[in-house]
Amino acid sequence: MGKKIYIKTFGCQMNEYDSNRIFHLVKKIGFEKTEDQENADCFVLNTCHIRDKAKEKVYHEIGRVKKIYKQKLKPIVIVAGCVAQAENEEMFKREPFIDIVIGPQSYHKINDLLNNYVSKKHREETEFDTVSKFNFFDKIENNSNKVSAFLTIQEGCNKFCNFCVVPFTRGPEYSRSFHKILSEAETLIKNGAKEITFLGQNVNAYSFIENSKEYRLSDLINQLEKCSEIRRIRYTTSHPRDMTEDLIDCYKNNKKLMPFVHLPIQSGSNRILKMMNRKHTVEEYILTYEKLKKINPSIEFSSDFIVSYPGENERDFNETLDLVKKIKFINSYSFIFSP
Repeated sequence: MGKKIYIKTFGCQMNEYDSNRIFHLVKKIGFEKTEDQENADCFVLNTCHIRDKAKEKVYHEIGRVKKIYKQKLKPIVIVAGCVAQAENEEMFKREPFIDIVIGPQSYHKINDLLNNYVSKKHREETEFDTVSKFNFFDKIENNSNKVSAFLTIQEGCNKFCNFCVVPFTRGPEYSRSFHKILSEAETLIKNGAKEITFLGQNVNAYSFIENSKEYRLSDLINQLEKCSEIRRIRYTTSHPRDMTEDLIDCYKNNKKLMPFVHLPIQSGSNRILKMMNRKHTVEEYILTYEKLKKINPSIEFSSDFIVSYPGENERDFNETLDLVKKIKFINSYSFIFSP
């Protein structure tokens, strides 16, 4: 009978993609996925660190797991993802019940950690080893058989917005090989995918250079458009600075690219955007919006907003409301600032 692994995922679509790849990896050393969290040999929490409450949520979850296994044989407890990267060895001090802490750029080492696991001996892997990770996973087929599939093309961020931890938990921007991405897309299509969503912390910053030729997100979209089996193409999450003309033109030339853009602005006040270090203005954001609407009036927008940012006053807040009324976002992810 195989060993059982339970994986609980917090956060974004990229974490869902990562959890899926983790399972494909541990399957090779005899683990079977279980939905029964009360009878697992290995318990993985793949975590998100966008807000401080997310960190506390992880410790709360570990406390719940401790209660479940109080009278049972303890599973190997792994905290993975961005909380693991940010907290690293501090997690062992606060919660010794954790056995392994592994950052999002070190997933490819999980089998070695499990095979060499020694009870009560903590192990931590939080190096920014993105190149090795993707070189490793490129050799392992993505067995996802969902009709709507996620495909990571880019990780990390170089923007350093003052409110965001992503550059410190996911590392600098890294773009995967253009051809490796298409190869994985072909596998997903073979497995039944009809919709593919390209993923990245700054997905529209994707830039892979090979033999002096630069491949961008627009090239991936144009290539996927040619696949008869694919019916819908999406991408997330974007940064306003990287909405380049070639990407905007994709909405003119591609029928399978969904008429929807998730483009976080965070605030409708230029003063606040400057304090956030967003590196763009409200006017530049509106210009992008107008270009896309001119190409296709049916394109809809969604966005992210942070309210009560330090220093925000009533005028700043009202400017954000004015932007919301102008753009008429169909959806938004809005949060009170969390330090």
